[in-house]
Amino acid sequence: MKTLLLVTKRRAVQEMYYEELVKVFGERLNILPCVQSDDGTDFTSDSGIAQADIALITNPYSFPLARRQMRPDAQIINLNFSFSRDKVDALKLFPVGTEALACFNYYSSAHQAVNALYEAGVTNLNLYVNYPGNRNLNRKRIGLAIVSGQTDQVPDGVTRVFDLGPRKLSLTTMLEIAVKANILDSALEEAIIRYSRTISVPDNFLSYFYDSSGASTLQLKAVMECIDYGIVIYDQNWRIINFNQNFIRLFGLSPNLYGRVLRDFPWEAELKDLIFSDREFRNRLCTLHGRGKSFTVSKEKINKGDRQWDLYILLLKDITELTNLERSLRHQIAKRGHVARYTFSDIKGNSPAMSQCLEKARRIAQIDKPTLIVGESGTGKELFAQSIHSASSRAHFPFVAMNCAAIPPTLLESELFGYEEGAFTGARKGGKEGLFQMAQKGTLFLDEIGELSLPTQAKLLRVLEEREIMKVGSGELIRVDVRIIAATNRDLNALVDCGTFRLDLYYRLNTLIINVPPLRSRRSDIPLLIQEFLLHEGKEKMEMEPAVRAFLMDYPWKGNIRELRNCVEYMANLSDGPITADHLPDYIRETYESSRSSQALLHKRVGELTQYDREAITNILILLKRKPAGRRGLLRALSEEELYMTEYRLRELLNYLSQNGYVVFGRGRAGCSLSRSGEQLLSLLRQKS
Repeated sequence: MKTLLLVTKRRAVQEMYYEELVKVFGERLNILPCVQSDDGTDFTSDSGIAQADIALITNPYSFPLARRQMRPDAQIINLNFSFSRDKVDALKLFPVGTEALACFNYYSSAHQAVNALYEAGVTNLNLYVNYPGNRNLNRKRIGLAIVSGQTDQVPDGVTRVFDLGPRKLSLTTMLEIAVKANILDSALEEAIIRYSRTISVPDNFLSYFYDSSGASTLQLKAVMECIDYGIVIYDQNWRIINFNQNFIRLFGLSPNLYGRVLRDFPWEAELKDLIFSDREFRNRLCTLHGRGKSFTVSKEKINKGDRQWDLYILLLKDITELTNLERSLRHQIAKRGHVARYTFSDIKGNSPAMSQCLEKARRIAQIDKPTLIVGESGTGKELFAQSIHSASSRAHFPFVAMNCAAIPPTLLESELFGYEEGAFTGARKGGKEGLFQMAQKGTLFLDEIGELSLPTQAKLLRVLEEREIMKVGSGELIRVDVRIIAATNRDLNALVDCGTFRLDLYYRLNTLIINVPPLRSRRSDIPLLIQEFLLHEGKEKMEMEPAVRAFLMDYPWKGNIRELRNCVEYMANLSDGPITADHLPDYIRETYESSRSSQALLHKRVGELTQYDREAITNILILLKRKPAGRRGLLRALSEEELYMTEYRLRELLNYLSQNGYVVFGRGRAGCSLSRSGEQLLSLLRQKS
């Protein structure tokens, strides 16, 4: 009989693990308990470590000391622990996002406990390790502590303690002992299977350890029945090697599947394609319409090393109830209007300015932080906000939008945070949840954020910092998990300077910023946008006079895309044939006619110029288009281009250009710059050259 030495630093831990070992291994191993010396520097001479075949060590720092005193052929196992399945399942019932301290005596124990809980599926909690001397959490206020019988490690201020009970030896540790001691038999297999049903087991445990050894066969039996999946293992000829009872129940199959071939079963088409696919995959959604069931399906090759055959595992999870619940919730959300309707594919434009903006927005969509969208009115800021939400990890949750300028300041706070019954005169019976709660797990879009009052800004900043809100008339803090996307057409820097916008809130929102370009900065997109708006009106084949199209390309569009869309919709619905100038909205037609007159005058003036004047004016306008300059700067630039001109001649030409509005003189040393009319003149001169 082999000797297993259990090495611990504390007597209480020794007794806890010793009892578990005896329950499983009984008389198959000679189990000797051993406590390290009080100062942690050595083992006593009578500890038995020199005679041990296997040493099970609870503390990794004990390894070097133990190895020096053990026989050369002895083996060491570092103990991994788990927890009671019932306790872990109870932890999974806490709300998603709950923060908790994992309080243990040692750094290594705290980290191992957190890892064990996460692997067991306790991903609804945000866990922080806590151990004596840890200074990382000095300022962290957390109300829940998780312990394993050691309440003395709970810091002050914690209001709730969850005790996981005594630690359990992990399934991997039990299996490693059985393998290294070479004591596997059917009775021990049954004992370990019974033990595994009482402890938490990671969902992904199976595919990492399955092999053809007796140890993995034991492990497979234990784990397959513990996991809430239908599981089947088969070879490259589709012959079933192993399976669990969940797989039988999911499809109503015969309990004797060993040796049968998967191809012999009448699978529905979608599942059949997945099972017999040549590729491995994870969590593919599969709907069996004949059974009214939805599954996630995963397939993976699991045998290790060089084999003359392949082994595969298929895992199926019944998510029918979850799918139905999600469909119901999304239907309810859609009825409330809290759904993003647009994606990045709905944003049209391939100009350099727009392409750069879209690329930046796509990257920002993947970063779950507050975002600020800046742009003039009508540039499509909400379209960007919805697209960012649709491309983010929050896409399946609500998108809630609020225009801060459209709600009176007295009502903004109650709209954002909600209110309790009786909070103010006229408050709805039973109270009301605010937009933050409506947007839980999703995105809250605050348009025209520059209109928020300073007190509301202060409360919004608190939400961004603490992720907590308080309803009007309530003293209770409510945790919220919401991404904020704000938008404005105002200069927030200027608002900060004049004291109407908080500097700290500005910097908090300014972490990720998107500047949506105005339409005048992306004129090459105008033809594409015109065609898109005609398509929306069902008039995609409607023609437009070239002169009108050219005018629309040059029009300033102070209302940006919104103004362009209104114009195109007006023309498309007013015209029965080709769109002409008569179909332009009245205020735009006046500009068109004035532009035509200006163009005629421009042609006339160009016609009156001598060839010598045309060439000289063209050279001046080209230089000013590159960069505004004064007379001396222009003379120097002309000389560098080997286009010599006297100062008197330059002054004469600049006076002509200024008097006709083609250049504008700035103040002081600003020099002169090209006007819009000057750009038109330059374009015409180039055509005639």
